[in-house]
Amino acid sequence: MKRISTYLPSLIISVLLVFLTLAGSAMLLVNINISAEKLKKLAQKNSLETSIYPEINKYYKDKYNTTGIPAEVYMDAVDEDYIRSYEESYIDSAFEALESGAKMSVVHPKNSKLEENIDNFFNTFAEENNYEKDDNFGLKLRNTKENAYTTIGSFCDVYKFSSMNQHGILSKLAKVYSHRIEATAAVLGAIVLMIILLTLINRKKKITAMYWCGVSSLVAGVLGAVPSIYLIAVRYYDSFTIKQVPVFTAFTSLMYKYTEAFAAASIALAVVGISLMVIYGVAHEKKKYPNVKPTKID
Repeated sequence: MKRISTYLPSLIISVLLVFLTLAGSAMLLVNINISAEKLKKLAQKNSLETSIYPEINKYYKDKYNTTGIPAEVYMDAVDEDYIRSYEESYIDSAFEALESGAKMSVVHPKNSKLEENIDNFFNTFAEENNYEKDDNFGLKLRNTKENAYTTIGSFCDVYKFSSMNQHGILSKLAKVYSHRIEATAAVLGAIVLMIILLTLINRKKKITAMYWCGVSSLVAGVLGAVPSIYLIAVRYYDSFTIKQVPVFTAFTSLMYKYTEAFAAASIALAVVGISLMVIYGVAHEKKKYPNVKPTKID
């Protein structure tokens, strides 16, 4: 009867501890891996700007027949350093919105050479075609500059933060992300509480709490590691259908990085669980047979 009175509550708490441990691991990994600096480093590691440049160039070459503006007017002022600064501008703006809960507002990095090239093209065109530089001319000039920044920016926004902002997804994520520290602390606190409860329930034989913690850690590790390793092994994220190469690379590399980190954390949990259970087994047998080595027990 006494065994049932301790076993059943310990089992229930152990199950709760499994899910709390998984949630805590995921939250800690989010705090560590999901930040503006981490995304910048990941984008730089994958050299996304090298695949963004040809896409912008192709876009303006295709647009030549419509706008009459040669691609060189834009591309002579755009290099990989400028593209990288644009990428980072979107990332910084997105995380500012996630932290504050406010609407995302991107500050486009200025490009004086780009604006100068557009000015020169319009002025040359006006002079060669006797086009009057009236208000309409000025409006077209301003719109072309603004469209240039918007167009180049749309290619540099590899994580599609502006699209998420437009559809209200970013504001919903902000409600969770801005409180991630408090949520993580709450889950970790709940884990500590479960361990204390296990110790109290098994107070007459406190070492049993180590066994239950080991079981919970092992099960949580297996539940987290198996699907994560599967996703990595079959290269699951490579099956995503994303036409833009930089966007595909950005999203898949982020997902693989997070999955690999979660798999590593889960394996560590499993190792900790096994270690706790082994320690419990050795200590438990020594307590039963204080003067006999575990290997000599019949």
